[in-house]
Formats: sequence, structure tokens, C-alpha cells
Amino acid sequence: MSQVQGVKETELFFRQWLRSPKSMGSIIPSSMALARAVTSAVTWEPGQTVVELGAGTGAISQGLLEKGMPRDALMMIELDEQLYDYLRNRFPGVRVVHGDATKLSEIVAEQEIASVSTVVSGLPMVNMPVDFQRAIVGESMKSVRSGGALLQYSYSPLCPIPAKKLGVKAELVRFVLRNVPPATVWRFRSLEPALGR
Repeated sequence: MSQVQGVKETELFFRQWLRSPKSMGSIIPSSMALARAVTSAVTWEPGQTVVELGAGTGAISQGLLEKGMPRDALMMIELDEQLYDYLRNRFPGVRVVHGDATKLSEIVAEQEIASVSTVVSGLPMVNMPVDFQRAIVGESMKSVRSGGALLQYSYSPLCPIPAKKLGVKAELVRFVLRNVPPATVWRFRSLEPALGR
């Protein structure tokens, strides 16, 4: 990423945070250290798709692409229209959807995606109502293949959701000090028997 693009990305992210701070997890984009921590926890095989919820300016997806994931194996979902437009321009060849993460399974069906291996979420879950958390977790578990997972990065040292209450098993995957603020990466898998996709 060029220095000019980096400045533009940071300015856009900060403007979006000023406009709607509750919808943004941080005041600045995720660091490359956090992107590497998340991407190292992503599972993917050819024929599968990785979905990023609340993609922001695309730091995590950039990390996946740099790791060698094909562009057509990614789908980014962004509700904010300005960020959606930015992502479409920044990531040609990547499927970018202007949509609501609480309707993930509908989007997956509409996009005719056969198998989702991992859902990555940077949505600010910690301070969201439990109904929102339940919708995101439920839609993610409904969308991933058998054995698939939801990866959630958060700026809280504690689990960002009440996992058992939402029917998932929580596992702390990484603690990332080289991020502002420091971040954690959590993996969630369903407690229910997998139905498979």
C-alpha cells in the first residue's frame, strides 16, 4: 500500500469513526500485526470462501491476499456506503457486498456461495446489545461449513460475547500487543452438532 493510499485510508476511517463511533471498533484501521494474527487463524481450502464482516478499509482482507488467498475466495460485507465504495475501488476482483451482517445467510445464498470456511468479524461486539451479538453469531454459524468458525477480533482482553449463552465455544487464539489499542483474536465454534454445508 502506498503512503498516499495509507493516509487516505486513515482519514476515511477516522471520518467514519467521527460520524458513527459506535459502529467502528477503533479510531484507526487495524495494524498489519493484527491482520497477520487474524489471517494465521483463518482456515481455507480451494473451493471455499472466507467472509469478512464490517470490512472497514480492508486491512484484514489485504492480509489474506498477501498471504496468497485468491481474490475470488473472499467476500467482504460492509454496511457503510462510503466504506463500501472505498473497498470496491481498492479491491478489484474481490466480491464486495453492500449489506447487513445480520443477514449473512441470505447474502451467502444470494451470492451462490457453496462453502464458507471462516467468517471474520471486526464488528464492535463488546458494547452491542445481546440481540445484535446473537444475530451475528447465529448467522455466522448458519453460514459456515461443518467445522467452520467465526473469528472475532476485539479490543477487550475479555471474551467479547457471552459465548455459552449464544451457543458457541470460545477460544482465545492470539493477543496482539502491536496494535493500537492492543487486540485479541477469538475463535467461536458451534456447541450444536454441525449440520454441514
